Amino acid sequence: MIRMIGNHICKDCVSAMEVIQRERLPIEFHDMEKALDYVKEFLEIREGNPELYKEARENNQIGIPVFVLEDGTVTMDCDAAFEAARRAKKPAVVMVGSHLCKACRNRLAELKEEGLPVEFHDIVENLNDMRLYLRIRENHPELYDEIRKEGRVGIPVFILPDGTVTNDFEAAREAARSLK
Repeated sequence: MIRMIGNHICKDCVSAMEVIQRERLPIEFHDMEKALDYVKEFLEIREGNPELYKEARENNQIGIPVFVLEDGTVTMDCDAAFEAARRAKKPAVVMVGSHLCKACRNRLAELKEEGLPVEFHDIVENLNDMRLYLRIRENHPELYDEIRKEGRVGIPVFILPDGTVTNDFEAAREAARSLK
């Protein structure tokens, strides 16, 4: 797992966390304000990588966020860390829905009971997930023309690993099974 060390009041750390959360990247955030162990971890990294921190020291900067990649590489390059996380992210079927929707809860439970790789995006809990859903609804009239006429929301909807968007649960289940 890639680790990011920083704190929640650093503007660069906040920007990095927005990308991590939006893309659901497998990066663990070690907030130095939450635990003394994270401060110690940061200090060991800073002292153990003098060349990496040369410019930060010269400019009286702390040097966060800093990332420790899975191979142990230490970097302050957010883009490099994000790319490494994207490569490490395991493929999954994306399910867009809401915890308030009984069908969504049931479908998610079925996938999880089988131990299938599913990434749930809750349109009620997360504004970016709502935006994703609205783009899907706008860009896939073939799925939503009838749903609109019936006055329904049209969730859950699935994005398969090959990019196919469908409201067919069985197709989503089969795609998830193929990833196992």
